[in-house]
Amino acid sequence: MLGVSHATSGAALGLAVAGLAPQAVGTAPTAGTILTFAGVTAGAALLPDLDHPSSTASRRFSWASWLAAHAVRPLSALVFRLTRGPRDSGRGTHRGLTHTLAGALLLAAGVGVASARWGTPVTAGVLFVCLALAIKGLDGLVPGPPSLVIAAGLTWVAEEYLPGGTAGTAGWLGLAVGLGMLVHSLGDAVTESGAPLLWPFPIRGRHWYPIGSPRPLRFRAGGRVESLLVAPLLTLGTLALAVYVVPGALDVLLDLRARLVAGG
Repeated sequence: MLGVSHATSGAALGLAVAGLAPQAVGTAPTAGTILTFAGVTAGAALLPDLDHPSSTASRRFSWASWLAAHAVRPLSALVFRLTRGPRDSGRGTHRGLTHTLAGALLLAAGVGVASARWGTPVTAGVLFVCLALAIKGLDGLVPGPPSLVIAAGLTWVAEEYLPGGTAGTAGWLGLAVGLGMLVHSLGDAVTESGAPLLWPFPIRGRHWYPIGSPRPLRFRAGGRVESLLVAPLLTLGTLALAVYVVPGALDVLLDLRARLVAGG
């Protein structure tokens, strides 16, 4: 799927979980906690493509992204070789370990433990990284270094000015990261390629069986169906959900509309 589709689907899931089921996050549904959670799921929805050398996740942070990608790809290939079934083919470098439920759970656990242990520094760092990925993933609408500046500014605003701040999500950011990675793989599952979500369980002689939707419901990644239908619908749906679940969002929009009408 396109970066914009991954980012918006991640944001939508984060908004739904933190805004409609706050008990799952364990915090009060404030603007700060909801938007922090959604921002992390949006960016984490691009993380699985660290196993692709030309992806946003592999390039966004220069040498740091390069190092991460060059650690992930060999690791994924090694795990593939060690666990491949008799009918598995390929090298396991792309749509491999990072596109599995097990991989998402592993990274989610690590982030969860770190954010619970060290609190705000980890929370702010994870939010910054994920926002930078999400902004860059919005189809290049914010090119180059400015996306890092915007991500840093939004992280600061979330921490200092949004009601509830980011502190309420410490310890639960692991869930946001895991959900973002999972929704990425589910998105790939409705494309022609599928994703090995259920690794290492054997399916038809393959431990890396590409789970997918029924063939008639799949579409080509980056094709016309996604560009003209899926991505716009996800974007509009995410914006509508944000207005619905974020406390005060509707009031802000109504006030802005009133100001525009008065100014006109």
